[in-house]
Amino acid sequence: GLLGAILSFHCGGGGSGSPTPPPPPTPVGPHLSTVPSPQAGYPGDTVTFRVVADGTGNSYQWLRNGSTINGATADTYALPVQLPDDQAHYSVRVTASGGGVTTSPDSLLDVLRAYPAVVCGQDHTLAITTKGAVYAWGYNGNGQLGLGDNLPRQVPTVVPLPGPAVQLAAGWGHSMALLADGRVFAWGYNGDGELGDGSMTLRTTPAAVPGLSNIIAIASGYYHAFAYASGSAAWIWGLNSSGQLGLGDAVNRLSPQPIAAGTLLDLAMGRAHTLMVTSTGALLGCGDNTYGSLGQPSSMHSTANFMTINASGVAGVRTCNYSSVYVSSTGQPYVTGENVYGGLGDNTYTTRYGFSPMNLAALPAGSTLGAAVPGVWHTFQVTTQGAVAATGYNNHGQLGLGAATPTSYASPQLVPGLAVAGIYAGFESSFAVMPDLTVMAWGYNSNGRLGDGTTTDRYSPTTLVGFSLGPVPTGVPGVRVGAKNLNRRPAL
Repeated sequence: GLLGAILSFHCGGGGSGSPTPPPPPTPVGPHLSTVPSPQAGYPGDTVTFRVVADGTGNSYQWLRNGSTINGATADTYALPVQLPDDQAHYSVRVTASGGGVTTSPDSLLDVLRAYPAVVCGQDHTLAITTKGAVYAWGYNGNGQLGLGDNLPRQVPTVVPLPGPAVQLAAGWGHSMALLADGRVFAWGYNGDGELGDGSMTLRTTPAAVPGLSNIIAIASGYYHAFAYASGSAAWIWGLNSSGQLGLGDAVNRLSPQPIAAGTLLDLAMGRAHTLMVTSTGALLGCGDNTYGSLGQPSSMHSTANFMTINASGVAGVRTCNYSSVYVSSTGQPYVTGENVYGGLGDNTYTTRYGFSPMNLAALPAGSTLGAAVPGVWHTFQVTTQGAVAATGYNNHGQLGLGAATPTSYASPQLVPGLAVAGIYAGFESSFAVMPDLTVMAWGYNSNGRLGDGTTTDRYSPTTLVGFSLGPVPTGVPGVRVGAKNLNRRPAL
């Protein structure tokens, strides 16, 4: 009757049997309290991805671009860095003991191509990032910024190159880049054959130097250039008015000329001279000695052939303008050349016609000298711990001591509060690469050569806001900068 109908309605239509049981709950994956972070390293380094997951009894499987990696089944994955892995995405799938699965977000691997560095021309500046990108700023009247025009830039601007670079060089009005594939590109002023293309026509964009391949190091003087190849082959070109090409004459060369260099440890070029360090620690030089740049007596004005210089145990050499400095295997720097503003840092204003020891008294007690870096009229000392001392001319504040002074210093002065990864000196301007790969600049800022967006001189180190030479390497102690010594190049 009516009651039965009502009961049937409330019972869902009256059928018989048990209700369908709900499905079992889906296992919940473990919470990842630490996800893998992006990694960056040079070929030959080892980087490590890590994950931390809640709970016990978890299992792990690492993935490369979504595909499983055989044998990668721990909570860490150590990866030897190789070029094919550049920009690969790594993640990890974590399975709980109860069956739940959580997959981490992707983490990128950057394979680094170059040691970060800043390179100073006369009125322009170049920089290279760890990924091999090249930036330029400052004066551009000869197209030395490589940007297709003659307009100055007050901030770092990317230079278009056909691949990543591993080293840079700059002269009075030209620039050079060594690419990772061993080619050399050059641009800017070419009135003496600096670009090595067989002409004297300036270029406002980078162009390959003909005939060069498998190059592993480059250097530039004011108006001449050098390339060194694997297998000890070497080429030199450009202005030769003082015999700085070492070819036995004073005839300019508009294209690279082969020279017998042997196995080199280091090489450097000044305004009109060239220095090389052999694998045995011997120092060779040629070119102008008017101000003692070669460390020879004043009676020798120049030499058009490479000669052995009275120095032994040389670990590295640098030169700028009319001065030269080498660091011995014991860590002592020796200086020679023009010294009217005390840039040699030997406690005098006397031009030297022979290498004399540099004063190290300003460096912190117990520190170890890493390099002595000359500019046009000032020189920096930098320790392996990053402390910096400066000597020489300070008319634009290029020593970084907090004020511009008409006087100069013949003895190095500790730059307060500065702890750097690398230091660079130019024409009355100075730069530092910091441990986080940001860049600081100070000194003369004509045409915006400091890169801080102004033309205002800076008397203390000033950060270039928003500019970095990173990514920063991970999993390695410290930050390797520059590529000055041929034994300190990335393993490419």
